[in-house]
Amino acid sequence: MRPRPYGLVLAGGGAKGAYQIGAWRAMREIGVDISTVAGVSIGSINGALIASGDYEGAVKLWKSASVVKGVNMARELKEPDNLFSRKNFSVLLREIIRNGGIDASPTQHMLGQYINEDAVRNSNIKLAIVTFLLSEMTPREMNIEDIPEGRLVEYLLASSHYPGVSKIGPEGEKYIDGGIYDNAPVSLMRKLGHNRMIIVDISSIKGLGHKQDISCSDIIYIRPYDIDELGASFDFSDELIEKRFEMGYMDTKKAFGLLAGRIYYFEPETVAGFIEKYGADAFDQLENLAIKVGLPRLKVYGEDDFLRELLPLYKDYKEELEEKKKKKEQRFYRNIIKKNPEIIKKIVALKPTKSYDLAEDILKSLDAPATMNE
Repeated sequence: MRPRPYGLVLAGGGAKGAYQIGAWRAMREIGVDISTVAGVSIGSINGALIASGDYEGAVKLWKSASVVKGVNMARELKEPDNLFSRKNFSVLLREIIRNGGIDASPTQHMLGQYINEDAVRNSNIKLAIVTFLLSEMTPREMNIEDIPEGRLVEYLLASSHYPGVSKIGPEGEKYIDGGIYDNAPVSLMRKLGHNRMIIVDISSIKGLGHKQDISCSDIIYIRPYDIDELGASFDFSDELIEKRFEMGYMDTKKAFGLLAGRIYYFEPETVAGFIEKYGADAFDQLENLAIKVGLPRLKVYGEDDFLRELLPLYKDYKEELEEKKKKKEQRFYRNIIKKNPEIIKKIVALKPTKSYDLAEDILKSLDAPATMNE
């Protein structure tokens, strides 16, 4: 019996959405069968791309995406890769005051070039999106059939409408990013009759109306080990886009059992070998230590190269800890000396050693008057 297809839930998260395209790449390779995709904000845009089946077009869109191409600005941004960077605050404020918002009409034009509405409407993968109707203070959960023909991109932008951005989406400012209500629309997928779901979650917040509606469901949950690794929601730098692609790809392979590891990436047999050889607790500590000392994550490690690359980083880390310990001790003893000026004479008379003899002598001399007074 053929397994039932999945419903795919795509959370919102702005530029972090490249992670979802990396996840889609892995799902395509694995042969995952998807019947419905429910998305919000950037997840709705990626959902439309997935429904259309144009993976190459999706990658091309993401690689060409940039803040500069997505908005019309009277003045040049000081940090062009990250729209809402503090460095851009004065330019953005001037634009909002002058025009009532940032003109993102180039984004609408760009999406129109890459999203084939006919392909989405005729797809075997049904699309559903979430937006929020600001004029009525109510969420709108919409299937593709609910969206007027020829206006798909407008409603995708309505689902992604960030405050302060104008001139995009249907009826202008009436709609706002659906993530304010539900930034990971699991409950929408349940309403559509699915309890077998894949959730690709890049969200930092879930929204005011979010319901973790996962009881009696079959779920594959895909999310980065550390969401902060995906960077800021409006950072479209090339380096981060590529990192998000790769992380989404590798995390999805891990979620489907083709890779293993809690923090890092290994072949499943490698992890089994680690645990058999060292024990589960030791393997867990190795992963924790590796992330602590900064071992790069985005590669598939074997046992030998993982330990070999970890060792020098661990040595540097230990040396740094020792140095910090010494500096802390020095500050401690300086404070003692400041409070006890007479002790300087005794310190001068002491001979330095390679151990903690000097510190011990100082502490002993501090104890002596108290002992005598007793």
